[in-house]
Amino acid sequence: MHSKAAPQSLTELIGKTQKFNQIYKPTKLNLSNQQDLVQFNKIIQEQPNLQVFDTIKLQVKELVKCLQPFLALNPANVDAAVEKRFADIPEHEYGVWFYYPWSNKLVHLLNEDEFTVVRTNRNKHKITEEEQQALATKKIGVMGLSVGQSVSLTLAMERGFGELRIADFDELDLSNINRIRTGVHNIQLKKTVIVAREIAEIDPYLNIVCFHEGITDENIHQFLTEGGKLDLLIDECDSFDIKINSRKIARELQIPVLMEGSDRGTIDIERFDLDPQRPILHGMVDHLDMDKYSSLKTFDERIPYITAVTGLETLSPRMKASAVELMATISTWPQLASAVTFGGGVSADLSRKILLNNLKISGRFFLDLDEMIADPQKEDHQVESIPEKQALSLTEIETFIAQNNLNDWDNTGKDLSEQNLFQLIEAAKKAPSGGNNQPWRFHYQNKQLHLFLEESATGAYLDPQLISSYTSIGAAIENLLLTAAIQNLKVNWQLTPHLAPKHLAIFSFTDGNGPSEQEKVLQKQIEARHTNRKAPPKQEISEADMDYLKTLVTQTNGVELTFVKDPAKINALSKIATQADLLRMFIPEAHEDFITREMRWTPTEANEREDGIGIHTLDLSNNDQSGIRMLRDRRMIDFLEKIKGGSAFGRLLAQQFNTSSAIGLITIPNNDVSSWIDCGIATERMWLGATNLDFQIHPVNVPLIFFYKNSIEKNLTLAEEKRIELTKAEHELNIIFDEPKNQIPAFMFRIFKASASPERTIRKSNNKIFSIGRA
Repeated sequence: MHSKAAPQSLTELIGKTQKFNQIYKPTKLNLSNQQDLVQFNKIIQEQPNLQVFDTIKLQVKELVKCLQPFLALNPANVDAAVEKRFADIPEHEYGVWFYYPWSNKLVHLLNEDEFTVVRTNRNKHKITEEEQQALATKKIGVMGLSVGQSVSLTLAMERGFGELRIADFDELDLSNINRIRTGVHNIQLKKTVIVAREIAEIDPYLNIVCFHEGITDENIHQFLTEGGKLDLLIDECDSFDIKINSRKIARELQIPVLMEGSDRGTIDIERFDLDPQRPILHGMVDHLDMDKYSSLKTFDERIPYITAVTGLETLSPRMKASAVELMATISTWPQLASAVTFGGGVSADLSRKILLNNLKISGRFFLDLDEMIADPQKEDHQVESIPEKQALSLTEIETFIAQNNLNDWDNTGKDLSEQNLFQLIEAAKKAPSGGNNQPWRFHYQNKQLHLFLEESATGAYLDPQLISSYTSIGAAIENLLLTAAIQNLKVNWQLTPHLAPKHLAIFSFTDGNGPSEQEKVLQKQIEARHTNRKAPPKQEISEADMDYLKTLVTQTNGVELTFVKDPAKINALSKIATQADLLRMFIPEAHEDFITREMRWTPTEANEREDGIGIHTLDLSNNDQSGIRMLRDRRMIDFLEKIKGGSAFGRLLAQQFNTSSAIGLITIPNNDVSSWIDCGIATERMWLGATNLDFQIHPVNVPLIFFYKNSIEKNLTLAEEKRIELTKAEHELNIIFDEPKNQIPAFMFRIFKASASPERTIRKSNNKIFSIGRA
């Protein structure tokens, strides 16, 4: 079908209407002036469909009541006073007329002095006459006209200024009308024009100066100073470099700054007029080089600047959830008319107090209605606190060894020097562990090295039946054995699963014949091996490299390794991983574990605790790191679950998976302590071999642990719908990896080529994990 062209008359009308798009000042007409009278008559004669509003008598009546309130008690006296005012002047010449060309309206009003008396009458005595007169001398600048529109209109209604400078480069979109009070006929009109018109229709005597191009480096001084320096700058703009630059100049000029963020009713007051040395934005951006901001190309590069200004941790739960969903289920930051209108009122109130010097304080404040007026909170998710276990003491260890007759296990070994022992322990503790919990505790006595499970480091939600900890123990054993070989030590060792979970392995040492070539190669990589979470461009992995890594794994009896390279299968695995990661966030116990047990939110915290995963070690972009930080808010997580959100987290996982050379799965034959330790031994050997091939490894084990909790441990409290989804995902994963027969999926990982991670997880001091006992 061919669409019909618009009628010529419609096109002409559209063009005619658009001629008024830049006009925002009405024409003032005083009919006692001959020239104005001619123009007035011309408008009446030549403008079709002109609307005329003449309520001058009613306005004069109000004026009389305002000037002589006592007359209101006798209506006849009021009428007489009104007639007296029209005795010497025709009614149509009294006051002035204003013609609004954009709406084709002609309005009859009182002259400015009388108009002001009536307009401000109901301000008294909330605002005294002296204060109203003082405000009429003030110049205010408003940057940004979304929230700024509400601020500007409220200021105009209170007559809280003499001159208002408004700046915004943008035009109105339909979606803006969720918070900007205007009509649909104003779509694609400049926001400055809309605001100026609306103020002119409220009070045509107010002086409005428009900066249609917004605030730029070129016009900021003009905005702040031309025609007299501003008395107050109100910042509601979106541009963070303009926010900072305008404050720098405002501080130099000693202009106070007010900013209202609609989320949580956030208020910033900076009284640069009273404290010219005050740090910009309360010092929140002092650590940033703002001169670089305008040259930054990507949103991710700008995130540290944005979050410094907005205060990531102090956003409302729903705003945090919206930030997570940005560019996933929503396309821009949300704002509500109620919050914007509330902010307009608050800003106008604070503006008046600042301009009249009735408020001298600076700082960031929150007028959070959700917190100020709310139902009593019910704890939907009570996370049961598990008593912390105490670390193994030397007495406990020695007593356990004696009670279990372990001193007599092998007395044929040689006594190791402290130097040899520390080298072994240093290597062992560089092994990976779930959440970097480092569950190992070594003790040396009677020529024997004992490996205990440090149960005070275990108990994580993602460590069901200690399987993750046993895997970590196995990785530590592999590092110890390799390093012993490099020291020309022969190791006699055995697992002690019958003493689990307390005691897991015992070692004795004699002189050896030197390391094998494989042991040399792998031990050399212990220092370099680390978890890498990057997502660089994809590089292929050869069949020979995969076969080499499989061989390393199968050297441990019963343990197998399968690789998947097919892009469709890898993408399917990324979706399974996303599903599991979201479960981890939505299950309160798992979320609490992630926030408090696993993550370390500052380098200082990581260094003090000497365990956990420092957020600075995650190889994350600024944007993703901000997303991870917001996960700390349980209320935000609950809201994300309510809206079935969180898919944005899948973007990172999808990118990580789909840029991988392959996804590997290590499986074990049995669900017992020895098999899980064997898994760790084989996994570490594979990981060191991959490091030797210049590949990086990223464990993606969360799905397997949920499958274990669901299918084997059967200790997963989930709604039936989610349990079915999890069972289906487990079945899909098994199909992707060709359904390993009689094997338990134990360790899944990404393998890929990338540069090394610059930051590594910290390890515990030796005095926390190693002791030497009595001979």
